[in-house]
Amino acid sequence: MDRNTHKNLLDHYLKNGGDAEKVKLISAFSPANHAKLKYFIKQLNINLPEVAEVIGTKTEEISTKTIVPPKQKNSIFSDLISNYPKELHSAFKMRYEHWLEACSIKIQLNDVDIRDEKKALELQWLLMNQLDAMDKCQKALEYYKVNKRVLETETKATFENLTPMELIKRRNNLRSSITKRTATMKRMEKELPDSSDPKYNLKLHLLNRKIEEIQKLENMVAKLDEMIDN
Repeated sequence: MDRNTHKNLLDHYLKNGGDAEKVKLISAFSPANHAKLKYFIKQLNINLPEVAEVIGTKTEEISTKTIVPPKQKNSIFSDLISNYPKELHSAFKMRYEHWLEACSIKIQLNDVDIRDEKKALELQWLLMNQLDAMDKCQKALEYYKVNKRVLETETKATFENLTPMELIKRRNNLRSSITKRTATMKRMEKELPDSSDPKYNLKLHLLNRKIEEIQKLENMVAKLDEMIDN
């Protein structure tokens, strides 16, 4: 599993009638997005593309060489909680919890009667939620590895004193703010100079701070969505 394999699967999915909107959400390579993509392909009742076999003289050449087993890649769960600050320990633990829950739901989904579309859709929705939550935790952990900065995975804000209409208004305002800040963030990414530039560290700091601000707003929107739905 690598970026090229993920890209080839995306092309395979689209060529066989896949949903372009779903592709936009999972175009970036990550273990969670790769798992979602394979799940989407199975939903279309098409086979995963097979790796082309090597034929002719190349096969003969390979057979005469000593085959070295490929180096086993580490799992995303092979890291240690001690690698991260205490602010991310919850994300570290929840990442695995979400994965276990996703596996459990997938097993339940496999056992659903093919005629029970309502139950299957319900489980598919739960499965996607768990994979998205796991991906959010993994994103925060990867962000720390690269930047040595904390990307929050949940909000500490409370909205209990707001009326239902106020909740909706607050959520919509936050969504508008996210859209504007995201546009600014993309501009900052394009304007980020080369690492040899004297202003690189400052520009990178401002970019990371913008990314973290957006994540905080997205976490608030997620909480508001949950409160509104309930």
